[in-house]
Amino acid sequence: MKTLSIHKIISVDGRKLIGIAIEAKSPEYYIIKELKIARWNTTLRLWLIPYTTDDWRALKQQFPGYSYILQPDDYTFRTLCANNGKPIPSLRAKSNKEKILSPEQNSAIDKMKERLIIKQYSAQTLKNYCNNWKEFIIYYNDQNPSLLTKDDIRKYLLFKIKQQGISESTQNSIINSIKFYYEQVEGWERLVVRDLRPKKAHKLPGFLDTEAAARLLKASANLKHRCILQLIYSAGLRLSECTGMKVRDIEFRQHVIRVRGGKGKKDRIVMLSHKFSQTLEAYLQQYQPDYWLFEGQDGGRYSNRSVQNVLKKAVIKAGVDEDTTVHTLRHSFATQLILNGTDIRAVQELLGHSSIKTTTIYTHITDRMKSNIRSPLDDLDV
Repeated sequence: MKTLSIHKIISVDGRKLIGIAIEAKSPEYYIIKELKIARWNTTLRLWLIPYTTDDWRALKQQFPGYSYILQPDDYTFRTLCANNGKPIPSLRAKSNKEKILSPEQNSAIDKMKERLIIKQYSAQTLKNYCNNWKEFIIYYNDQNPSLLTKDDIRKYLLFKIKQQGISESTQNSIINSIKFYYEQVEGWERLVVRDLRPKKAHKLPGFLDTEAAARLLKASANLKHRCILQLIYSAGLRLSECTGMKVRDIEFRQHVIRVRGGKGKKDRIVMLSHKFSQTLEAYLQQYQPDYWLFEGQDGGRYSNRSVQNVLKKAVIKAGVDEDTTVHTLRHSFATQLILNGTDIRAVQELLGHSSIKTTTIYTHITDRMKSNIRSPLDDLDV
């Protein structure tokens, strides 16, 4: 049975609260985020909910089958005092005041945003690049961003790695954002940053075998949720391609799906699974979406975060690998196709990969799975 670590909290204004310790990006993390009464407290590093009977019941309903370990009060006391005696921010208060930017900094951010819009980068890329760039120039206080150097970039990255433990992907994202500004906005010649890049990890993609995939894809009781997960797996879609799918992109007569504006702004056509089309027709009849294939509760397209939450709940219910992500379904699609003997060039087209090198990573997995090489241990009498 899974457990949650619970702490009794007395806030600075005397309110009683319950603190729940949950690891970031864990299955429990995505569940607690859906609980409207829960608030993340950066000082305590805990999710907090009011200490009432109704709210405790709501928490238990959100985590059925979990047991709870109550931590001793002295742990809570030390946590409350760990902020150097400063008052703990309220649940809705920001932990830090918004930094007032200089005119040069505001101008640099505006120029960055305008250039990204002109180049027609996606909304998510625009948001990520601008946030990364803003944090970078704030780190150097009131210095003019145009006068910062490559050595300043190096020092900033060292700070982010040592103090915040950023991941390799975050480091690359920061570098790409800064590089974009100086090359595309300031007009610098190509900024060579190979020495600032993290060592590239050679990781094999995670995937589900057919039995685990079947358990996962039928785990959700909600028809809409099942339809979302089955679409991603059956056609090898990226998350944004699923949420950006429109009703008109499904062509039942030709048994194909049109994927518009994929990575690199490329369109492609993928198969419409005969078995999935039955689930899809039932979904369309019940929900009757108007424009987006999957609509949110308040209209508009279904959010990426909502799909991630759907997947995490299905992972827990199906009992599959807890590291399974939405992208794992895409990896599983590709791996199974190659195991079934599909030509790698065809798999490349279905996945929308620009280079065949990206697709060949799946052959590394399948070649190992089909290998007849025996372990030396199998020949020993042990």
